[in-house]
Amino acid sequence: MAKHVAHVEEMREKVTKKKIRRTLQLERDLQHKIEEFDLGLGSLVLVKNLAIEMLADRKMKPRYLGPMVVMRKSQGGAYILAELDGSVWQNKVAAFRVLLYLSRKKLNFNSEVKELLDTSKENLREFAAELDRDNHTEGSTVKLFDWK
Repeated sequence: MAKHVAHVEEMREKVTKKKIRRTLQLERDLQHKIEEFDLGLGSLVLVKNLAIEMLADRKMKPRYLGPMVVMRKSQGGAYILAELDGSVWQNKVAAFRVLLYLSRKKLNFNSEVKELLDTSKENLREFAAELDRDNHTEGSTVKLFDWK
């Protein structure tokens, strides 16, 4: 039995070393494909539409939703987004779903979006805390410019 414990421990160390080597190799192989966007307040983005992933007729559905405006990035990396008409998504959006939107021409925001971009950090923190408390369906929106 004593040899068995030593053998198991030796195999565990080998597997751990192999996992670390494979992870580092994967990072080296994909270093030019993995992009980390630094999206700040007011950046235009597209959001991957995960609702169509398993549908049979997904070829005819939009792959991305947007453009959207970034309102805030949480510490975990999720984003609070608003549509161009000023309505804000009630759910946070994971960073892997967000893609930088490159517009061909300059977009002018309407007054509601400009007001949202100028809101104080305290109001955005309150809204983020409200989102954490509520558990709404993805894609539902709330008008942010009504609260002050």
